[in-house]
Amino acid sequence: MQRLAAALARRGCSEGLQLARQAGAVPAAAAATECCSTSFALPAAAAATQWQQLRFASKKQGGSTQNTKDSNPKYLGVKLFGGQRCIPGNIIMRQRGTEFHPGSGVGMGRDHTIYALIEGRIKFSRHPRTKRRFISVEPLEAAAAPAVAALQQQAAGAARLQQQPRAL
Repeated sequence: MQRLAAALARRGCSEGLQLARQAGAVPAAAAATECCSTSFALPAAAAATQWQQLRFASKKQGGSTQNTKDSNPKYLGVKLFGGQRCIPGNIIMRQRGTEFHPGSGVGMGRDHTIYALIEGRIKFSRHPRTKRRFISVEPLEAAAAPAVAALQQQAAGAARLQQQPRAL
């Protein structure tokens, strides 16, 4: 009984306990459950001798995260694409391992970076049998030769059209 009175006094329910004692007809445990809304429920069989605690929903506090560390970006990949013009020393591709192999006019650094050795246009190709991919640099004269030939053919075709008389 003293435990019950102490628990109710801590919760601020001493007035309800005193009223229940004065009435005399109501047991102390029943008076405790009627006078205040505590988180304790008393079964009828164990009136004042046994306490059973009920738990209410609560949210657990989150801990600190451990996914905060990250490595610096490596900026890998193709830097100059096929058909683009390059000068000696230009980095064409940064890679890990030999994803692409160096062809003519191209060098490879110790970290497998492919760079231009001569001035020209970049060409990507694949070996027909081994399927190995190569990057090479064609010199500007060789790269310009097909374009010059195409321009000459267009000019010759235009000259032929101008020479033919129109049919009415």
